[in-house]
Amino acid sequence: MYNKGCMRRQRTFRGVLSVILLIIIMVCILPVGAGAVDEENCLFCHKYRGLSYINKEEDFRLLYVTEDLYLNSPHGSLKCSDCHEEIVKFPHVETPKVDCLKVCHMDDPSSGLPFSHQKVGENLVQSVHGRFDDEGKPKQYQEDYPDCKTCHMDPLYRPLSFLKETMPGLEEKTIARCAICHEGKAFMAKFFNHFTSRMQKLRKPMEVVEMCGSCHGDADMMERHGLPNLLKSYMETFHGKALVFGDEKAADCTDCHVSPGESIHSIHSMHDPKSASHKDNIYKTCSNIDCHPKAKMSLAGYKAHVMLTMKRNPVEFIVCSFFVCLTIGSFVPLMIFTVLDMLRNVFPNYVLFRKRSKKQDETY
Repeated sequence: MYNKGCMRRQRTFRGVLSVILLIIIMVCILPVGAGAVDEENCLFCHKYRGLSYINKEEDFRLLYVTEDLYLNSPHGSLKCSDCHEEIVKFPHVETPKVDCLKVCHMDDPSSGLPFSHQKVGENLVQSVHGRFDDEGKPKQYQEDYPDCKTCHMDPLYRPLSFLKETMPGLEEKTIARCAICHEGKAFMAKFFNHFTSRMQKLRKPMEVVEMCGSCHGDADMMERHGLPNLLKSYMETFHGKALVFGDEKAADCTDCHVSPGESIHSIHSMHDPKSASHKDNIYKTCSNIDCHPKAKMSLAGYKAHVMLTMKRNPVEFIVCSFFVCLTIGSFVPLMIFTVLDMLRNVFPNYVLFRKRSKKQDETY
């Protein structure tokens, strides 16, 4: 009995010792493996899904970072401190907002110069979404105007779907050909995703409409700026209805409001001669080879966002009201006669009011 008890204790001790050794090995090895991806070890805390806090404005802020999603995003090759350079100690204090227009800690491979989104910022300032008017004065309702994070949430690279439908192995074949000369497979995969995502829209058309509609579909915000509900009027057009049925070739907001070859941030008012939706330019925008080649003013000279109100579009409102009344006035009597005829066929001998004869009247 004594020998069996000793053997049991020895096995238990060996098991505990093995677990302890395994934990020590994992603690020593894991930071080394993660270091290639997370050199600053920020994911030591930010890998937990519940990491969050409520700021002074009582807004809920989620600090969880999904490593795989981040690596497959346009910013996946950057270190955290490249954008959050103000964070120098742990635990963090309240950190300032990230400046997306500062010079990044990377070089533009085409020029070798430090990379920056400064040009994008200049386009945004000069656009209709800029916070200042032509005289440099702040516009009203500053909180309504977008910043970088209003539209950009660091989305994943979109796969080259329109080619993969006919060439299923395109990505593997392309990267294999690149590997003949280039040794870094991670670089090749990153470059392939970046290049192919720019061959198509980074977002699906419906996602673009929903993104723009978060502001342009807000009735209170549009009323403050003297604009109609543009999301509602767009969804009533042929383009909006085609998009609802899944047609990705239908024109979305950026197709009509951004001139071909221009930055998507250079959106101007329809009254600005530089605008893609200006009355003198709209047919050129519609004649984009992806939409209506060789389009003339006769095709594009219509109102795209029509709000059927007497104040904004009186002619369209009167015509629409006439046809609504005509439709109701024609179909309602027809439906009544149809229902009465069906009832007569079902109850052929039924009489709602019987006419009394003279003999019946004399008996009373």
